[in-house]
Amino acid sequence: MRQLRVLVVNHAVDLGGAELMLLRTLEQASDSDLEFEVACPHEGPLTRELGKLGIKFHLGHPSERLLGIKRKSLGKKGASILLYPVDFLISVLKLFILIRKRGYDLVLTNSAKADIYGSAAARLAGKPVVWRIHDIVDRDAFNSLNLFLFGFFGKFFASKVLAISNAVSRAIISIGVPEEKVLTIYNGVNVQAEIDAEKRRKIRDEFGLDEGTPVAVMVGRLVDWKGPDVFIRACSAVAQQVQQAKFLLVGSPLYGDKEYVNFLKKLSSELKMDEKIIFTGFREDAFDVISSADCLVHASTLPEPFGLVIVEAMSLGVPVIATNAGGVPEIVEDGVTGILVPPGDANSLASAMVRLLVDPDLRKEMGERAKTRAFELFDIRNNSREIFDALESVAKKGKG
Repeated sequence: MRQLRVLVVNHAVDLGGAELMLLRTLEQASDSDLEFEVACPHEGPLTRELGKLGIKFHLGHPSERLLGIKRKSLGKKGASILLYPVDFLISVLKLFILIRKRGYDLVLTNSAKADIYGSAAARLAGKPVVWRIHDIVDRDAFNSLNLFLFGFFGKFFASKVLAISNAVSRAIISIGVPEEKVLTIYNGVNVQAEIDAEKRRKIRDEFGLDEGTPVAVMVGRLVDWKGPDVFIRACSAVAQQVQQAKFLLVGSPLYGDKEYVNFLKKLSSELKMDEKIIFTGFREDAFDVISSADCLVHASTLPEPFGLVIVEAMSLGVPVIATNAGGVPEIVEDGVTGILVPPGDANSLASAMVRLLVDPDLRKEMGERAKTRAFELFDIRNNSREIFDALESVAKKGKG
């Protein structure tokens, strides 16, 4: 029997969480009955990684102007907005032609914009479409027009919606997508990873950290809703109680927003934390940096759909402190595999950090339980298999 051919549609080419998970899932596809290709707007980090995996990609989907549409606004202003419907139709038609020409059996959309134009193109081509949805679709994140589009296309176009957490599932159901269409399949990581003692030592040496120095790390985009300012304020409070502690802030700003990074560095200076907080910038070896720390801090002030970095830390046996919102409580069992704190509460965050940094036995116990939970729920091999099974089921129904 020939492999089922799947076109993945993704509107972004930077390596965000959705793109990283797409790549990790595609790495598992060799043992499936599915053959994947990808449609995206232009070359970038995503296409370079796809090339390394030997996966064919097609450029020009969607039009560049559609990329300017934001979650809570139309992005551009003035007469150019009037061209959006034209760009949408052109993008749908181009994708329709690709689907028919390449003979795909199924379309899988992997990003918010792609859910809309990808669904329209798939329906026009007479092919089923499955959404892999990575966002909590609600009024906090999207405007009324986008909420309507999600509800309409999810209800009438999508054959299946694969959500990355129950929090994401609840949100998409609340805007009118039938519950029977929605299935939660968690993101996964390599749960067989182990802390490499040599890499841990090298990372600590790089930042001038002794093996016995208590270290907390935060990893993620330096944007306000990720809470790096909350982390910095909490670090200041921790330093008064654990004077030898050091803190790593790993990540770069969105779209090179140096102004926000300068704000964070100024805040650190005002709190007299220049010698305590290390801004590492973007690190390709962020996984190794996590392994060098004694705990990982997740400080998002808005509900996080999932929290991939949390699971990555858990898979290494690194205990986690995270905010109690969105999909995070599905990952972290408070007081068992980590500690949950209220979003935006620097004092609670600081108390949790002190609790872990001064108690190596507690860190070890929580870390071991976290690793077990990651193995049970977030194994990339098992979770990818669930995605492939769902895709095969939809494709076969579409043929029937």
